Amino acid sequence: MIRKVIKLAGNTFVVSLPAKWVKKYGVHKGDEIDVVQMDQKLMIQTKRTGEAGDLTIDVSGLGHVLKRVLGAVYKAGYDEVRVRFSTLVELQQIQEVVREEFIGFEVIDQKKDFVVFKNVSHIEPKEFSAMMRRMFLIVVSAGEDALTALKNKDTQWLSAIVLRDKDVNKISDFCRRVLNTTGTSDYKRVPPAYFIAEQVEKVGDQYRDIAAALAKNPIKLSVEAQKLFSATNAYFKSFYDVYNAFNLEKIDSFCERGVRLRKEFEVYFEKAPRQELKLLFTLQNIATGIFDMNGALMACNL
Repeated sequence: MIRKVIKLAGNTFVVSLPAKWVKKYGVHKGDEIDVVQMDQKLMIQTKRTGEAGDLTIDVSGLGHVLKRVLGAVYKAGYDEVRVRFSTLVELQQIQEVVREEFIGFEVIDQKKDFVVFKNVSHIEPKEFSAMMRRMFLIVVSAGEDALTALKNKDTQWLSAIVLRDKDVNKISDFCRRVLNTTGTSDYKRVPPAYFIAEQVEKVGDQYRDIAAALAKNPIKLSVEAQKLFSATNAYFKSFYDVYNAFNLEKIDSFCERGVRLRKEFEVYFEKAPRQELKLLFTLQNIATGIFDMNGALMACNL
């Protein structure tokens, strides 16, 4: 949309707002709006910016995909959702997702065959950076604690580590919702930032799977396997460091480190005992997922 810039007295420049936008977001004479600079762009937003409105959706008979559908609705940015269902199990799943995964949402109405949940607290984009850092740190500690618990043969601790993944998922969903609605001035481009938030969650999922498997069937890792576990943990932490203080030299070192780690996995796979293979494959997938974020991080910052 093209708008003409008008110059008033002195150094004041004025741009008119589209009538449809003004009506949609309830802008009135005298209201204050935010003008945010994002690289070479200016983003105009009100307190209501990013609201996607209401949605009615029927999840009857969806089974395993039900929770994923609701997660997609949340991340898309809807603020009030009426969900139709047909069984008690579906209702329980809906309530569980809203209660445990949707930050700022509450169930506000419930009848025999539908439930309504609504955003009762406004998303604050300024919280995005803090939430991303929190998600990174939870995943960092999950990897480090899983290795320590394995060495100590502490299955109870491993089971507790599994539960942390719910927090990771909840934070990741929140961050992606922010990116889909209000955006953030932290990055020059939103799509690669979305990929990073999603990828960090996947790394957390794989640490969860490792902890769950070891809690159920503890194994004794060789010294070499423990070193690969530790190296993978350190590699994720190195990405977090680059994420916090980006520069090309750090990215170059990060990528070089990833190539070395991949070769270390390839060498050890040739002699690894059978009982370690599943864990090693998961660790290798984690390392690959971490490496794959380098392009997105560069796109966010260059």
